[in-house]
Amino acid sequence: MKETEYTVVIPHRAEGDELKETIDNIAGTQENCAAIIAEEDRAGRGTGPTRHAGTVKAKTDIVITTDAHMRFQPGALDNLAAFIGEDPTRIGCLSCRTNPECAFAGASYWGADLYEWGGEYALEPKWSKNRLGPGEVACVMGACYGFSKAFYEALGSPWSLARGWGCDETLLSIPARLAGGSVHVLADECAHRLKTGADVGYRQSDAEISAIWYTRYLLLEYVRPDNLPELRGRMRRSASSPARFPKAVREAAEQLDKVRKLSWAEFAAEWLIRDVPAAVPPAAPACEPETPPAVPLHPVHPAFGPLPSVPDPGVRCPHCGRISDRHRITNTWPNGNRRRLCDRCGRPFVSRFPA
Repeated sequence: MKETEYTVVIPHRAEGDELKETIDNIAGTQENCAAIIAEEDRAGRGTGPTRHAGTVKAKTDIVITTDAHMRFQPGALDNLAAFIGEDPTRIGCLSCRTNPECAFAGASYWGADLYEWGGEYALEPKWSKNRLGPGEVACVMGACYGFSKAFYEALGSPWSLARGWGCDETLLSIPARLAGGSVHVLADECAHRLKTGADVGYRQSDAEISAIWYTRYLLLEYVRPDNLPELRGRMRRSASSPARFPKAVREAAEQLDKVRKLSWAEFAAEWLIRDVPAAVPPAAPACEPETPPAVPLHPVHPAFGPLPSVPDPGVRCPHCGRISDRHRITNTWPNGNRRRLCDRCGRPFVSRFPA
């Protein structure tokens, strides 16, 4: 691959020394990075809007966005940029090792599978079950994503539409594929620091949690699947009623329609997992109570919001003992505790925060 200059955009919020260590790692391991833009989210806008703000500032066409607590193999970002430079309609991510030590150890993850209904919301990505190696995937995953700025803008600059910290992978991957692009995971590796509640310097407010749900609804309105009314209804039964979307969302959807080359039916046939796995239990009866315990568990200081903004590394079901990050969350209380349905035995239980 030929040398390709690129800009690295790092959205960050209360990262402390991690940000500097990530920047130093990039400077010491990559040859063709023209600039690093550290974009701070001071107002809790979220991942997508913060990535977008940094992307707008980039002077190169190839942009790579990465979390602020990452490490990279020598040349990994250079290779990702060169891969995209060969075809600007490509979206790419690196294979990812995620662990508390931010080390190149343990299993690698190779992008994400995409579920029409992932158990909690529509068009949900989950770590890919394919561990065979690099290639095309349904959705990027792993906190490091590369793309052409011109292609991103042709899609309607989807990250500019989002709110909250979440859904940026699907907001980039699905529109790119509908516009005739492709989504890939490379063999080059990154390491991502998996944080727990005690490692995070802030807590998400109720408004920020609502913003994530706004973005999940927005994704439906933006890509307009053929079964949009059905998915809207399922989302309403899982969360609150969707917000009204500003004119910018409609305009971006119209822009995506102008470059769309793949019908939703074609996309779904190739890249959506529609069958519910046999191991997933049916939804809990509607009459089952959804009220929190009478005595709050692990109360949180009022100076903080209620929920951690961290990945869920896995929770043990007290009934059957299964440890999984796919137990269905049916309710979250202000103290951070969650009511879940076990993805093996289907029985409800409460997970306490911090675990």
